[in-house]
Amino acid sequence: MSRTRVYFDGYDLTKFCHVSDLREPLLSRNITSVTVPGRDGSMLTGANLTERTLTLTITLMGKDIEERRASARMLAAILDVDSARPLALSIDGGLYYLAIPNADADGMLACNATRYDVTFRCLDPVAYGAERIVTVPSGGSATFDVGGTYPTMPNVSVAAAGNAANGYWRLSLDDGDYLQAQIPSGVSTAPIEADCQGRVLKVNGTVKMLHSLSDWLVFEPGRHELTMQGSGEAIVTFVERWL
Repeated sequence: MSRTRVYFDGYDLTKFCHVSDLREPLLSRNITSVTVPGRDGSMLTGANLTERTLTLTITLMGKDIEERRASARMLAAILDVDSARPLALSIDGGLYYLAIPNADADGMLACNATRYDVTFRCLDPVAYGAERIVTVPSGGSATFDVGGTYPTMPNVSVAAAGNAANGYWRLSLDDGDYLQAQIPSGVSTAPIEADCQGRVLKVNGTVKMLHSLSDWLVFEPGRHELTMQGSGEAIVTFVERWL
């Protein structure tokens, strides 16, 4: 059986070191509750995922301490990042986390190996998979499937959007939620860019407030339909996510 390979920020760490003792939670949640007078137990007030932490033991091999010290410096350079980067394990079938590493615990120096525990903090606790693209034709609809086990939020891009008869451009999801924008008066069409994850809407290059009755689109795993009111082909992209 082939050994598990570990990739971080495009580097295959298992090319020059042994990786072992993977430790990670199955599901880490923050559960809050309150005690209600006269009621047994407690009442649930909230539950949300907390950040995921993956810890690996990395062992540097070499014929002498100088060779292992050089490998340690190379490893430190790879791990020295200032933002979350992709972390992938070959056993996960192409899924990856966005993680930032830390290895502040003292390493163990033996006569023929140097060992470090490296902790990867995934502030976003879910794994990412394939990117999908859905095209919604001008004034039409599109049916598509969302894989994964966790909701995802799309980016929507329209090069030349036009208002419908009601004075708005709208993209509706099958559950009734819709993303809505208004093309400024004086122009027939304008570009729309909506980042539902980052909660940023731009119309004709200007950041706009989301309409009070509309909402950012959220795709649950499963089959969905998007329907457009107005004109302009919409390109909808999203990345499947997994617990």
